[in-house]
This record gives sequence, C-alpha cells and structure tokens, in this order.
Amino acid sequence: MDSLEKDLYGAAFRKWEISPSSKAHGYGPDGTFRTFENDFGEGEYWSYFRGNLFAINSFNMRFTKNFVLKYRCTEHLCIGFYDEIEGVTQRQGAPLSVGAISVYLGGEDEEYEAHVLEGASTKGTSITFSPDYYRTYLQNRFGNIKDIRRAFLEADGRRDMPDLINLLRKARSYKGTGIAAELFYEGVISEAVAIVVQRSSLYSKAHGAKRLSQEDRRAIDFICGYIASNLGGDLSCSRLAEELYIGQTKLKALFKAATGTSPSLYVARERMEEASKLLVETDSTIAEIGRMVGYTKPGAFTEAFRKNKGCTPMQFRRQRWPNSSEQYAQGGTACRNSAL
Repeated sequence: MDSLEKDLYGAAFRKWEISPSSKAHGYGPDGTFRTFENDFGEGEYWSYFRGNLFAINSFNMRFTKNFVLKYRCTEHLCIGFYDEIEGVTQRQGAPLSVGAISVYLGGEDEEYEAHVLEGASTKGTSITFSPDYYRTYLQNRFGNIKDIRRAFLEADGRRDMPDLINLLRKARSYKGTGIAAELFYEGVISEAVAIVVQRSSLYSKAHGAKRLSQEDRRAIDFICGYIASNLGGDLSCSRLAEELYIGQTKLKALFKAATGTSPSLYVARERMEEASKLLVETDSTIAEIGRMVGYTKPGAFTEAFRKNKGCTPMQFRRQRWPNSSEQYAQGGTACRNSAL
C-alpha cells in the first residue's frame, strides 16, 4: 500500500462528496478536516494519516434519507467507539452501540456495506491500521509474532475497555503540532495495540469464561443505552433490573461478564466521562453539570469527580480551558470555594 489516505479513503471521500475544509474547529491542526452537505445529510470527518501505516479518525455525521453505504476497500483493520450511534447497521461485526468497542476487519477488494436510516447519526473516534503496519512493521520490529487481527476481533462489541476509549478520546482532543504531534500519535497507536493484545491474553487465560448469548448481549446493549440517555436520573441497580425485567443478581452477573465491572461502577464511570465532556465543551456551571449527571448536591458531585479524576471539576476545566472565567463555577458568580 502506497498511501492509506489514497488507497483506502480516497474512493469513499469522493463518492460521498466529503471534501477538505479549512474550518477545523476543535481538531488537531496536523490532521485533515473534511465536511459534507448533500442529499444524504451533513457532517464532518477529521483524520490524521501516517503514510501507509495508520490513520486516526474522528467524525460527527447526520443523515437525512435511507440508503445503503457501499464501497470497495483494500485490506485494513479498524477499531473505535461511538459517543453517538443510531440508525446505522454494518453487514458484519457486533451491533454498533454507544460505549462498546467496534472492530471492522476489511479484506482486499472487499465491499464494505452499512445500512443507514433517515435521521441516523454517528459520532465517534477510530484508528485504522494498514497491513503494512500489522504485517510488516510489527513483524520487522518484534520478529515472528501472532497475527494481531484475531486479538482485535476479540474486542469487538466489548464494554470492558475504558482504557482504550479514554486513549481514543485523548487522541481526538489533542492539539499539538510538528514532531510533538508525530510522537503523540505514534504513542497512541502503540498503546492501543498494547491494550488490545494484553486484554486478549487475559481473555484467553480466564478460567471458565463464558461468552454472552446474543439475547444477553442485546440486554446489555439496551441497558447501556438506557444509562447513556438517563445519566441525570435514577440509575440504581434495582431500577436497571426493572428495565430488563430481571433480578439484580442476574443483572450484576451480566454486567460483570460484558463490562468487567459492576452496574454501579459502570454508571459512576459514565457519569464522570459525561461530566468531563460537559466541563470542556459547555459553559454550564459546576452545579448544573452535576445535576445533568445525577448529583443534586454540588459538594457530592465535586467529591465524586475528585475521586475519579484526581482533581476538582473546576481544576479539570481550567487545565483544558485555561482562559475560562471563574464565573462558571457556581450560578454565574466567582468561585469562592476551592472545592468547586
């Protein structure tokens, strides 16, 4: 493969009229920002390409009609996650779902196919590897290693890889340039592969591990979607069990098998991730954000955030938004309590 951008992405970009744009607000300046607005919908697509080895992608798209997305592709491996996904299904792989890892293994001259419904939306981040990376680069560096594609396929549909999701989010928000950007993105790729390979090893060593049935996976997908849509509401274990018409014991067992954690810890993690996003992307007050993610008392929200992130919400906002005013701390007035 001479160029991942040309050989894999080029035809799809041309077919769907996704064109370069200079208005790349919120994305890394060393990447390429594209937009589209046509009969199919509108959206944006950012990519950082490293020659014929890998690409890091971030996208946000809305569709206004039913259609089938098809295009011929070269061999590649893609892994990512979705912040939003609705009305889109792929021909192969686990169902696309918010918070779940998605893996696509494309064969040489294989036709990619996805069905898109009117009103569908998709927002997420992914990494694409070329065979020159996982067949040639890794083999040359580490010698005769196993085909990592199998390890990646084992991650498809899993919800117990928050470290990989956090890594992809960091890649999406990175704003460095030049050699710093090259080193950072190379590090992201190496760490992503390490996470997947290590997790695959743990899966294979787990004694007596059982795969979830299709029915159980649908149940987990449903309840994880319910959690994502109701972060400000009652997400107790009893409430979640009621939504699935099952007992709390079975709910906890399903969650452990699918996510590697308990329902309560999963909910807490999702609330803190949403709070982190709101702190950076909105000017809502700390108290308002706390209520959006289920905390009626600002002090309780601050303490929970500190335990999860190692800093207060205000400190987190200042680190990522240095010019933010303290007026956003509480009710539009200056923050007088350092804990807020």
